[in-house]
Amino acid sequence: MEKCNINKDLLLFKIFNIHKIICNKANKSFSNEGMNLQVEQIPVLMVIYYNGPQSQQEIAHELVRDKSSILRTVSFLETAGYVLAEPDAHDKRKKFINLTPKGLQLAKKIAGDMGKMDGKMFSNLSIAEKLILTELLDKCADHINNIETKVFN
Repeated sequence: MEKCNINKDLLLFKIFNIHKIICNKANKSFSNEGMNLQVEQIPVLMVIYYNGPQSQQEIAHELVRDKSSILRTVSFLETAGYVLAEPDAHDKRKKFINLTPKGLQLAKKIAGDMGKMDGKMFSNLSIAEKLILTELLDKCADHINNIETKVFN
């Protein structure tokens, strides 16, 4: 059997590693700026910022995440004072999540900072390389989404 350095030879682990590095750098940046937030929580905040009040189910659907993950994130964001969960007038089981003024201020800052962070993290790539990388990542995501689950078993 041929020896394999998983972090060097397998594309899957390279992608995991890049994800980990990006999350660590972003979390450190948020911490340095006094933001009590993890990078994994930002998509929930930003979906509400860009789309307006959303139910937890709508957020889960938009982000392709399970409802329990969204519930944990919303609970954290609510405790931190960034969002408010209000019961639906027609269905008391359903909660609509909206930004508080503090959450709106943070979302506006993040919207501006994410572009800067993206530019800084990928400044070593030319515009053409960024376009190619984007196309390749989209192609991989589409393919992986269409793979039958049984392939992984």
